[in-house]
Amino acid sequence: MRFVVAGGGVAGLACALAVARAGHRAVVLERDAVPPGIAAGDAFGVTRRGIPHYRQPHALLPRGRKVLGELAPDVLELLLDAGAEPQDLAAGLRGPPQPGDEDLVYLWARRPVIEWALRRAATSEPGVELRGGTQVTGILRAEDGRSAGGVTVAGAEPVRGDVVVDALGRYRCPAGWPRAGSEPTDSGAIYFCRYFRLADGAEHLAWPLLNPRGDLGYLGFNTFRGDNRTYAVILLAPAADRELRVLRDERAWMGACAAIRPLDRMTSPGHGTPITEVMPMGGLMNTARFADPGLRRVVTVGDALCHTDPAFAYGVSFALVHAQALATAAGDAAGRDDVRDRFMAAAASEARERHGLACAADAARSRRWAGEPLDVGRADGCYELFSFATALAAAPHDDAVLRSTIRRIGLLDRTARFDDDTALHARIEAIFAGLIQAPPPPPGPPRPELLARIHGAVMA
Repeated sequence: MRFVVAGGGVAGLACALAVARAGHRAVVLERDAVPPGIAAGDAFGVTRRGIPHYRQPHALLPRGRKVLGELAPDVLELLLDAGAEPQDLAAGLRGPPQPGDEDLVYLWARRPVIEWALRRAATSEPGVELRGGTQVTGILRAEDGRSAGGVTVAGAEPVRGDVVVDALGRYRCPAGWPRAGSEPTDSGAIYFCRYFRLADGAEHLAWPLLNPRGDLGYLGFNTFRGDNRTYAVILLAPAADRELRVLRDERAWMGACAAIRPLDRMTSPGHGTPITEVMPMGGLMNTARFADPGLRRVVTVGDALCHTDPAFAYGVSFALVHAQALATAAGDAAGRDDVRDRFMAAAASEARERHGLACAADAARSRRWAGEPLDVGRADGCYELFSFATALAAAPHDDAVLRSTIRRIGLLDRTARFDDDTALHARIEAIFAGLIQAPPPPPGPPRPELLARIHGAVMA
């Protein structure tokens, strides 16, 4: 079969590579003319008008890293050679190793470098054709009028194929494009991110699990490692809090970080040097399109199928999961009319449950930021935050909790495995009860004091 892949981001490139290695052909149509043969170190400077979040933090969750190793081990090697950094969380286990511990590994790399590695592999793949600088303008219907026969493009002949892959992402698609309807749910947050590079002699901060993160009750923060000694610091502010939108100002952002532990250290000159401006990202919706797009032979993948709050970092990993599912569906299908149904049977259920989880967790976070008292210490309290933040706090103290928590947030397990384990919940509750006997001081000041610090920094 010939697959016409609309969109050359992570999902589009991964899908093209996967189906080609399964014995099919793929042509990838990408609006941006990405310079061929660029070095990995130059990828972050590429202009990607079609991907506004191109320079925002991304990561390969344990499931994404595992799937990449199965789907394209050469791409995994490229990333490691280009400076991607593995983080093996099994190193924090206290007892003997168990089967599956080898999967508890994150791979930290900036999104441009991940895309660079996939594009380099796709360029070398005989069954893949890449057409940069090609804007998809619409769908081309087959003679029966009920199926896709390819796509139309600006200034050139239509590109025909047996199956159209919609990898156009979460943003705009052409008028009349066959996409299922959706009811977006606002994540409730605006992200203010800045990338740094570690100073000579500095190392990433040691943290009980993963990377520094926290919540002040009215504002959150998160950090992501990147490739080649880079890292991102992210402030998450309620979308409804207009006063905190001043964080888009570099002076305000730095002033806020200086008031929050351990961001004060991570943004200090002795620890790291900024390599980007402050990058705001708003209008973040949890969106799902699981219904029939209304035209046969169209398969929707990646963010076009399901997009969730970036705090969960599902995007890159699900793009790879969908690529693997598409290649399997193409191999098992009775014909081109059967590919979408087989793909959805493999991919939709998991995407649906993660979409629901993200919506529920975002709603709980918004309630907390609005001042509602929430019991996060018990599974029968605010379960959405208990199963994430409380479980992460307890995980370094118990091997079973660490394994189950990382397998849940890292997409290695379906959510039910954690959610239905009442004995595990009891362990988390007991550990957390002990931790709050002597709670650490809050990582930052109350909101009025933070705003005063911010305004002082802006006026200085």
